[in-house]
Formats: sequence, structure tokens, C-alpha cells
Amino acid sequence: MPMNNRSNQSWSIPPTLIFSLAFLSGTPVEAQTETNRSAEEPAGYSLLANLIQKIEPDGIGIPDRVPMYIRFFQRELINDVRLFAFSVTPRWRDDGILELTGFVEFQENRDMMARFLKQLGFDRVENQIEVLPSKELKDQLYGFIATTHCFCFDRPTGDKEVVTDCLLGEPVYLLKEAKNGFFLCHTVEGYTGYVDGKRIRRVDASEFSQYQTGPQIDMTQDFQQTNGPRIPIGSRIKWIKNGPNGVVAKLPQGDEILVPSDQCVIQDGNPNPSIERILENAHRLLGTKYLWGGKTSDGMDCSGLVQVAFATEGIQLPRDSNQQIYLGKLTATRWYRQQMRRGDTLYFLGNTGKITHTGIYLGEGKYLESADPGVQVTSLDPSDTNYNARRSASFAYAKRLME
Repeated sequence: MPMNNRSNQSWSIPPTLIFSLAFLSGTPVEAQTETNRSAEEPAGYSLLANLIQKIEPDGIGIPDRVPMYIRFFQRELINDVRLFAFSVTPRWRDDGILELTGFVEFQENRDMMARFLKQLGFDRVENQIEVLPSKELKDQLYGFIATTHCFCFDRPTGDKEVVTDCLLGEPVYLLKEAKNGFFLCHTVEGYTGYVDGKRIRRVDASEFSQYQTGPQIDMTQDFQQTNGPRIPIGSRIKWIKNGPNGVVAKLPQGDEILVPSDQCVIQDGNPNPSIERILENAHRLLGTKYLWGGKTSDGMDCSGLVQVAFATEGIQLPRDSNQQIYLGKLTATRWYRQQMRRGDTLYFLGNTGKITHTGIYLGEGKYLESADPGVQVTSLDPSDTNYNARRSASFAYAKRLME
């Protein structure tokens, strides 16, 4: 394989704000190669062969086109880089080895990248892609926004684009620290982006969970402290007690403040009453056979179960799991599951690294899903008789649609 004009080349592909191909092309989700409803999926190599036909009809990769192959991989096999961390840089070394550096969020993405390049004919690949969260973060993988608000950007330096605005008290799930002190993280919506570390109070899992447990205060107006940051409308901070002159709350930094009662609403920390009715209605479907595309007691698929269950309380969700994941507040990741609560929607990856399955959390590690042979209760707890090790290993996120 000729080595001219490539040994010193390096291409960086940073996270960008693009929709997945299903949304860009207008192709119906059900027509995509990989299913987003079923618990099962086509064989990985069959899927790859079909994808490679789109980009190299003869199936043989061209060395100078590797950057394009990675962009293609990102578009086709990463759900949405607003929700999934992905940045891979290829470089041809002088010894003819293709070196891959950068990061992905899930091992499935890393493995599929290697298989994709191998099927294109690149056998000499040194895969140095890091699976996040970074081990350098140690036990402080979490944080809270500690200022009135701060922007989350699509990259840590240069010509940055705003991904979202983070409000005081909002939780962030840290993934990696950039050289300039910014952190790649998940925001409360689940978006990925870079937040200035000076605006984050980093904590461990125990403190992260403790601050979010129990009653909380939702701000209904801006509140300007006499000595401290403004508490913006829409932010959430921890309730401590009701006082004669207002509500005592705790900021992420640990300070206690007094908030006027007419400028906030207290959430008791318990699930919305609608959640119990949703779960009761969903339980009536236990034993219903699995049926691709189904939404009735004659048969239903996984996202159909979730959609129908929430529809019983007048909550209309998109049809497929890779669309439903956009909704709600992020409450769990693969490496942090302590804050999951009854009624949270769960999302799982297939072997290709894309969202292919969903369910509804029941508490105590159990969740309701529609999977072969039908609607059933499954568990994430290895000590439970309904434990499914494969499903547990493929868990990606949980989202909360209702407080």
C-alpha cells in the first residue's frame, strides 16, 4: 500500500450539531437498516456490508478517503452527536499503520468502528480510541452548575457554537476534561458539549445523588440574592425547610439561602401521580406477544409499549426509541444508575452502538419491556431471577418525562 502524501496527515472530526441520517434524509425510521423498535437486530457484518455498498460499491477502502469513511460512520452509526460523544481522528503512520485516536462514549461504538474499517480492508489499525468517561476524572464524574447560568459549547476552543444554556443547580455528567479546563459532559437534557470547569462544582456519586434526592425547589421567577448569584427562573435547587419568611434552600456550593415563597414551587421528590396510572395500565399488557410495529394487545414492540403506556395519560410520544430518547431529563447513564425512578424510560444499545430498545423502569432494578416472546418484567439486578445480563450490559441512558 503506497505511503506517499499521508504519513503526516491528521484529520480531526469534532462533535457537530447534526441530526442522524434518518432525520436528514427524510427516510422513514422503519426503513432504516437497523431497527429502533425491536429487541433484536441484523447481524453486524450484514449491516456493515450494506453500509459499505453505499460508500464503496466494490467494497474496497481507499486510504486517502479514511476521513470521509469516519464521517460516514458517524452519520450512519452514531445516533446523534448531540446525545452521544464522538470524536475520532485518523492518521497514517510511516510504518503503514492506521492510527485512530479520540473518544467515543460506548464500547459498542469503538468495536463497530474497528469492524467497519476492517471490512473496508484496513487490517493494520491501531485503535487508541478512548471509551468515556475518562479514567482521569477518577471518582468525580459528576457536577452541578454553580453560577447563574453558563453556555455549553460544541467544542472547547476556537469557533465554538452554543449547544445549550445550563442553569444554576443543574446536574452534569462529566465525560472528559479538555486542556483548557473545559469539561465534555452531558447536560440535564442529555446533550453533550463543553462547559467551563470554573462554573461546575465537581462531586462524587454519593454527593451527586444526595443533592438530587428528596424535595426540590423549582424557581418560577428570577431571584437576585443580596450577596450571591441570581437564581434564574426554571432552575432547580435543593429544599431544606419551610421558614416563616420563605423557603430555605441549599445551593450546589453548599450555601443555604432564603427564597421568597411566591417565587418558587416545592416538588416533594415523589413521582407524579400519573406515573402510577401509566404503570398500572402498562402492566395490563403483560404477556402480550412481541410484534414488530404493533401497538395493541394483539402484539406490540418495545417503543410501541412505551408509547401506548404514556398515551393512556394523554402524553403523546414519538413512535421509535431513537426518537423517544430526545425527551425528558437525563437521570442515568451506563455508569450511574442511582437516580432512576419508577416511570423513567430506559434506552439500550444494539451491537452496532445505536439505540435499538426501550422499556419503562419499575424500581428496584426491574423494568417493563416488550421483547421476544412478549411484554415482560426484566431486571438489571444480577441477583434477580429475571436478570438479563446482555440487556444490562447494553443499557445506555434513562430519561424522566414527568416529575
